[in-house]
Amino acid sequence: MFTSKAGIEVADTPTLTKHIIREKVWSYIEEHDLADFPRPVKSRIPNFKGAGEAGLRVCELPYFSAAQTIKVNPDKPQEEVRFRTLEAGKVLLVPTPRLRSGLFNRMDGYASESKEKLRIMAQTEGMKKFSKPVGLEMNINVDLIVIGSVAVSRTGWRIGKGEGFADLEYAMMRTVKAVHDFTPVVTTVHDCQVFDELPDRLFGPHDVPVDYIVTPSEVIQVNHKLPKPEGIYWHLLTPEKFQQIPILRVLRDQEHDAGKDVTLAEGVDLPSVEELRAYGRGRGGSFGVRGARFGGRGRGAGRGRGRYASEGDENKAQKNIQVTINVSKKNRIVRRTVEATNEPDRLGSADLDDEDQELIRASKLQRSKKPRLPVTYAVFLGKVPPACRVKELKDALQSRDVRPIDISWRGRNGFAFLRFTGPAEDCDNVLSRLEGLTLQEQPVVVERAKDKVVGKETDEDGKDRFYYEEGEADERVVTRKSQVPRKPRLPITYAVFLGKVPPACRVRELKAALQSREVQPVDITWRGRSGFAFLRFTDPVEECDNVLSKLDGLTLKDQLVVVERAKDKAEGIGGEEQDGDIGWGGQ
Repeated sequence: MFTSKAGIEVADTPTLTKHIIREKVWSYIEEHDLADFPRPVKSRIPNFKGAGEAGLRVCELPYFSAAQTIKVNPDKPQEEVRFRTLEAGKVLLVPTPRLRSGLFNRMDGYASESKEKLRIMAQTEGMKKFSKPVGLEMNINVDLIVIGSVAVSRTGWRIGKGEGFADLEYAMMRTVKAVHDFTPVVTTVHDCQVFDELPDRLFGPHDVPVDYIVTPSEVIQVNHKLPKPEGIYWHLLTPEKFQQIPILRVLRDQEHDAGKDVTLAEGVDLPSVEELRAYGRGRGGSFGVRGARFGGRGRGAGRGRGRYASEGDENKAQKNIQVTINVSKKNRIVRRTVEATNEPDRLGSADLDDEDQELIRASKLQRSKKPRLPVTYAVFLGKVPPACRVKELKDALQSRDVRPIDISWRGRNGFAFLRFTGPAEDCDNVLSRLEGLTLQEQPVVVERAKDKVVGKETDEDGKDRFYYEEGEADERVVTRKSQVPRKPRLPITYAVFLGKVPPACRVRELKAALQSREVQPVDITWRGRSGFAFLRFTDPVEECDNVLSKLDGLTLKDQLVVVERAKDKAEGIGGEEQDGDIGWGGQ
């Protein structure tokens, strides 16, 4: 039996896997409400409560103080470490999402920057806006690595969320000599995620062990020195993962030139490095990160993502190559066998000629739209838990043998609609089946939808028609435009700027604070994660001073908020200018 500090028990059975341990930890965190947004934590690195305190403990380590360049994963629980790294004026390296466009994004910290900006830079949107991509030629030494975990043992073994990107990132850094065997690896987790032991048989040479485990309450130094990966183990790399990450093609090319064995896992049907070079370049294209895809040419090679299958006699001068080509944005693909000759401009060509394009367009026109069935009644579900997912609702409906033709899901707003096409008399039967329905152990309100629009179908003229439930004898059909008139826009006369809004604050907390001070704006532009918000009003401009006095000393999450009248940038205040976010700014 393997037990965590909080008492999570995992039976030591022959069928035990890493995923079973992950599921145990995720379930425990959810059941005991030990995580903050984003929820649910399943399939994530959990943003555990106390992640900020754990991040501060990381900054107290001597390795952090001595480090100049720190690599931190982009997950939410490590946000505090990213912020402190930038605040200390160090170089922050963050892996690109799923390693699609390279290895790292770099941000340089400046102690002179405001804390508000550094907080934004440490968040997801800030990393996209302020970071710069770093390639394989980065020539950087990473002094400290901070990663997240789902479970970790005091002996140093770490279990991530199951996608393997953290292990690959470390292997790539070892390959380009950005880290060495003595580079410390630190993970921040909740106390409940720490196990005394985890079975050694579940881990391989590619798994990255940790040197320090930091929780909100303690710092654990791992005593047992486990071996760290020495680079990329190509024979353990699956073809799916290899195809997902373009930069692996470049590394495979380099390691092949260095005389290393770069054969992938057994059973892989991939061309050799020499064939990739020949097929990848095509018409003088470069075999780089963006061009290193199967069956493409130059920079556009990424569009020829598929598997080569050669056919025919070896004595023949031509080969047939089967290539999978993306031909639309709707995930439709076409498989086409192209002829490869000795002409350079035909090698690996996966282009569609005019005739093929015409055939595709014709096939699209021949596809008839699936006729929409008329909706006869609808059922309203209220008090739906915000954390509930539509899949859970579908499972609950299936268990009660209720099959709506359509579901309008607004789970985050606490409601949903089920639409049906059967006789209206069946509504009572459906309501009886749904009586006592619960989602996430919370009772749900089940009612017949009001006599408003409950469905639509396409009429003979192709227009959407909406159906009322005012009686079968008086069933009417109206057009969408006449049913949903556009709400008139009110002219905005002045606006109030709120600054230094805590990033963890939610808009509902602001609304509650405004209501307690009897301030009622006609509109709120909320940018809480970026640290500001705007309140717009339609009252006479002279009322602005009164609103400012009411908001004097406003606090959100025990933090004083800056309250100012917004600049006169958009205060021309015409009704036609108020659609969307306006570039208001504080004075």
